[in-house]
Order: sequence, then C-alpha cells, then structure tokens
Amino acid sequence: MKRYLFIGSVDYSAHCLKALLDMKVDIVDILCPVKAAAAGNSDYVDLKTVAQEHSREVHYFKNIADEEEYIRNKKPDVIFVLGLSQIVPPSILSIPTIGCIGSHPALLPQNRGRHPIVWSLVNGLEKSGVTLFWLDEGVDSGDIWVQKEFNIDLDDDAGSLYNKSKDITVELLQEYLSELESGEAERIPQDHSQANYWPKRGFEDGEIDWKMGSKKIYDLIRALTKPYVGAHCRYQGNVCKIWKAQLVNTKIDLKDVEPGEVVGVNGDEVAVKTGDGVLKLVKHELSPLPKVGKRL
Repeated sequence: MKRYLFIGSVDYSAHCLKALLDMKVDIVDILCPVKAAAAGNSDYVDLKTVAQEHSREVHYFKNIADEEEYIRNKKPDVIFVLGLSQIVPPSILSIPTIGCIGSHPALLPQNRGRHPIVWSLVNGLEKSGVTLFWLDEGVDSGDIWVQKEFNIDLDDDAGSLYNKSKDITVELLQEYLSELESGEAERIPQDHSQANYWPKRGFEDGEIDWKMGSKKIYDLIRALTKPYVGAHCRYQGNVCKIWKAQLVNTKIDLKDVEPGEVVGVNGDEVAVKTGDGVLKLVKHELSPLPKVGKRL
C-alpha cells in the first residue's frame, strides 16, 4: 500500500480528506495551516474535526516551506495538496516517490489562476469542471492526472459550484486512486498554447454597476455569494452586500427610470432598474429597506 500525506485548509479539503480516510488509504500524516496563516480563505476549516473522527492527529504549520524536513521524515509516496493557498516549494515537490497531486476547479489547461469558480460565473460560462493534476513549479501547469466536466446552470451560484467541485473530486478519487496504488496513474501533458490565466479579484471588482445589464449583474452576484465575500453596492454611505438576485421580466415603463433606481419593493425583495431591465434582489443587507424611487 502506498503512503499518502494530505495537506489542506478549507471546507473542500475536509470533504476530500474524509473521503480518503473512509477509503482506508494509508495516510501517514495530515497537515493544516493555523488559521492566522490562512486568513485569505473565507472557507477555512480546521482539519482536526475530520481527523478526530478517524482517531488521527493534525500537524499545524504557518508556512509550508518550513515543513520540508518534517514531510521528508514521513517518507510519502504521494502528497495530496487539496485546498491550500500557499505555494509548495520545489524542495517539497521533490520528496514523494510518485509525486504531488493538486486540484483546480476548471478544465485545465483553460482557466488557470485565481478564483476559477468566481470567474466562471462572472463570465457566464455554461461548463467547467475539476482537474486533478501533478504539481510542478508553475501555476496550474503540471501534467493532468484526471478531470471531469460539469454543467453550470442558470440557477447555480458560487456555493453550488463549490459543492459540485467537492463531490466530483471525491468521485475522481474513488474511481482512480487504484491507479496510484498500482503505479499506473496517467500524466497527460497540458497544451500550454491553450492556457489562459484568471487574475486575483479585489474588493472593488465586487461592486455592482447598475448600468450593466441584468444578466451581468446577476452573474456577479451569484459568483461572489457564500462561501465568498459577496457582491456589494453603496447605499446611504454604507457598503451593502447583495447575496442573491433573480432575473425577472417586467412590463413596467422604464424609459424615464435611471439605472440603480428602486422600482418595486415586496417584503424584503427589492426590484432595481439596470442598464437593460430590472433585477430583483432577493437576499441582501440593504438597511433601512429602500423605498420606490430611491437610488442605490
């Protein structure tokens, strides 16, 4: 039986770790950064909860680059790096006898880089997927082990795609782990000429411009909803998060209405004029609730 070492720090990591432990593979150690070292992860999870269910301990670290000697002493054949925002240095990548496996919620070589789930929704993609690949010194550039496509439906958001990526990763591990055990796992070189990189998004990128079309605003809102930071608008001098919206058809005469103006309020739901129609805000933090005619 091969020796596996697991590194992760988010909800996705916990999901994958549980699956591997349930499969009773030989995980020689579990590494997790302390929370302060993963402050950029809104979905940080202490892997201790999953580990304790299987009577296992967790080794915590601040910087994975400082753990070379510790990892080397564990003599792993494979290192799973599933949900870690830190870069694994070459000195650690070279330790396992077989290699290090990472994951990316996109169909590599396309859509490398930061926040692939967010970007897929912002850009209105209809398909994406999960790729398990062999880590190298580049960014999402290593040989592909396995990958699987999934559809992005109109009612999908960041949370549902995050869940799809978790479930598909588990399916891939369950189906293909035997290849690692037998030493027959594939290494399919990426076609780097087909690669593109998505950049890191900042706070300003999440601000809603009501002059955009309803679909573009809808895509931005669903892309940044939980577990991410949320899209936002400015209302009465405050930054207000918008967590869920709904595309609507309307027969209201909008020719004299400016984008950002509230055109309807029903309970907590607020209908707002956009660049080409109306968008209904279903879950939001607008307070006090705006009245018809108010501008956001």
